[in-house]
Amino acid sequence: MKAQAAIVAESEVVGVATDELVLVRKIKGNTFQTVLRAKLKPEADGTTVRLTAGMDRVVLVFSCIFMVAFAVIAVAFLVAFLRVFQSFQFSAQDRKDWLFLSTPLLALIAGVGLVRLGRHVSRHDAPFLRRLLEDALDLKSAATAASRPAASRNTAESDHDIHSL
Repeated sequence: MKAQAAIVAESEVVGVATDELVLVRKIKGNTFQTVLRAKLKPEADGTTVRLTAGMDRVVLVFSCIFMVAFAVIAVAFLVAFLRVFQSFQFSAQDRKDWLFLSTPLLALIAGVGLVRLGRHVSRHDAPFLRRLLEDALDLKSAATAASRPAASRNTAESDHDIHSL
């Protein structure tokens, strides 16, 4: 298979290729690095390849669980600080300890910052991986030049022009 040959030939990438799916990522990177997924669908006139790039789904799920857990803890700390419930509240001494009270919120902010930093560092991976796979599989785009908006116009202007007709 051409995808397997491309993965083996390129020293900077590692991946898995089956008859229906190709996953490729760079070897050197971070936890939040870009993974290129190519779904292969055989058709009568050839094979349709759907490329998607983004963070690894396992990392995404774990990050979401992490963020939700710290958001719940932050809300629980806020409820205890505001003394909403009689049986669930911080003591007067605990209410003075701002570092203790802000720890879940700081962990949530640090988690979001870590994801943003990791995605920023791997921002150039998607075009590299896409070119690698397109060259290896000799892919041709199904979109025509007429259906693409002009390069000088941004998407907001294009959307406005379409809706104003």
